[in-house]
Amino acid sequence: MDLKIKTEKEEFHGRSCGIIKQGDEFLIMRVNKTSYYHIPGGHIEIGEDSKQAVIREIKEEIGCDVEKAKLFAIQENFWIRNNKKCHGIEFYYIIEPKQELQMKNHEKIEIDKGEEKLLEFKWTTSEELKDIDLRPSNIRDMLINEEYLKGLTHIVKRG
Repeated sequence: MDLKIKTEKEEFHGRSCGIIKQGDEFLIMRVNKTSYYHIPGGHIEIGEDSKQAVIREIKEEIGCDVEKAKLFAIQENFWIRNNKKCHGIEFYYIIEPKQELQMKNHEKIEIDKGEEKLLEFKWTTSEELKDIDLRPSNIRDMLINEEYLKGLTHIVKRG
């Protein structure tokens, strides 16, 4: 069971995401042709820690095993979506796969808890990220400015 709570007026999400960089490119993704991209990952399951979650999600979405997962940011995110107050706690890891990924930009269908989703993966450079709607935008900016190399950061983002 995912770590998320939804009511008529509010939502809470616990997520874990993994940043994979090969050469000078980052792997980003979008789901069901949304207008924006995000970092691969997903909801933490109840009883699972954030590191276990990101390792599981990377295996499910990308199909690779993780050699190392280093936490670089914890973000408390607050936003409004469809007149609902949303609150997320997100863990961002730098991922080292056990093997170099041979995947190119591609799409795949994933069945996630009975729901079919179209996952679109894209490799992009820091320079290209400047023109891509990668959410949350502050994580995009941290990738562009190489702030993910500086160590653990705690972020509170409202709006």
